[in-house]
Amino acid sequence: MNQAVKCPAKISANVPSVQLSKALELMPVLFTCRTWVLVAGFWMLLTTISAAADPGNLATRGKLILQERCGRCHAVEAVGESPLKNAPPMRDVYARYAQQELQAELLEGMVSRHKEMPQVEFSAEDVHAILAYLHALAMAK
Repeated sequence: MNQAVKCPAKISANVPSVQLSKALELMPVLFTCRTWVLVAGFWMLLTTISAAADPGNLATRGKLILQERCGRCHAVEAVGESPLKNAPPMRDVYARYAQQELQAELLEGMVSRHKEMPQVEFSAEDVHAILAYLHALAMAK
């Protein structure tokens, strides 16, 4: 009878140590998995930040914005005439204004002398991208 009482006590005493040893065996695997997840997350964060800071990417975004919002009337490429004869190419608009003045005009909404042009306002991020694109065009000359 004594053995029957000791046996369950012995088994129950060994259960935590068995679980502990299994946990210790799995610890390097869990650590490695968690490390890789952290590394992958950090890498994604860095690539997102570098893409946002990349002047080429910013200029590409600026070109797309100009094509979408202004390209119906204004030329947005480095060469070529505007689809609307009265509308100057955006590269000429960039050359005509001081950068701070153009930035303010784009933020507040460009006002034109002719009524065909709608008043277009851009966000600060869009203005930054547009100016990056127009600057890249001016530097390419």
